[in-house]
Amino acid sequence: LWSEHGRVAAREFRTAILGATVFYGLLRLLVRRRRQVWRVADAWVLGAAAVALVALVQWVLGQNLITVDGVWRARAFYGSPNNLALYLERVLPLGVALAVWGRPRRRRGAGGLAAALGFGAIMFSFSRGAWLLGVPASLRVVAAMRGRRAFLIVAGVLLIAAVLVLVLVGPGRLTSLLDSEGGTTFLRLQLWKSSWAMIREHPILGVGLDNFLYHYRTHYVLPSAWEEFNLSHPHNLLLDAWLRLGFAGILVLGWLLLAFFRRGWANFRRLPEVDERLLVVGLMGGMIGAVAHGLVDHSFFLVDLAFAFMLMLAVVQAVEAGRPRKALEGG
Repeated sequence: LWSEHGRVAAREFRTAILGATVFYGLLRLLVRRRRQVWRVADAWVLGAAAVALVALVQWVLGQNLITVDGVWRARAFYGSPNNLALYLERVLPLGVALAVWGRPRRRRGAGGLAAALGFGAIMFSFSRGAWLLGVPASLRVVAAMRGRRAFLIVAGVLLIAAVLVLVLVGPGRLTSLLDSEGGTTFLRLQLWKSSWAMIREHPILGVGLDNFLYHYRTHYVLPSAWEEFNLSHPHNLLLDAWLRLGFAGILVLGWLLLAFFRRGWANFRRLPEVDERLLVVGLMGGMIGAVAHGLVDHSFFLVDLAFAFMLMLAVVQAVEAGRPRKALEGG
């Protein structure tokens, strides 16, 4: 209501917030049994696997790619390779958990296929936020919840993946992030300075949904950051929520995340050693990855990310509702 550009604000409200909220409500109303929970989870995993497969095929064929710093970056149906990685890294931990510890052979196979395709697509998206933050954080959480041995194995796998990255692209694409006087890191720091200046002038209500671009490029972009002045978000989940929804947005975001992890941890402790427990582990790992990558990129305010967020919130509650009380108590 207070946005300077009301039309774009109304569109984002309808597509990212209202649509995702209705989706959450439908899941909570309709997904009440164990079989229904797994239909939603399996469809999400297999859908992500299909997206990842498209990205890998396009990379092999050299189609629909973006070339940056001399590398081909896969993007599937997305406008940006980073968006592809942001989505897939939410599903990857669940695929890994089911592939490694799942019991039904069919589900283990589907999880392994989805994990392999997702990991490959993230690799060839060349998203440094996913490489350095999202994927390592999510997989470490999954491994830590499965025990010390799993944690050490995942640490070894991530080390091998790091070596592969260095072989594929060389150290330059990663070491360039250490340069605070030029390149991506410099521009990101300038963007955060501008975003904080925007917050200081709009501390209570922010600038409104999807209005960041219009304020940033006309009033707040620093002269040193002219190379990227058409940016639609501040590349940080806290700054983004504050500027789009006002200070209340920070409180709502914190409350939702706290509620998610409290429910997830309670379910993890109460559920017996069955696939539902792995589902909770995968969801919590995916949310950690989303938060970690969201420190330097998008986190919620894209249609697919908003729907995935609400799916994770709904399923982590439906897992408990879908099992008898005796099963929850290990009886």
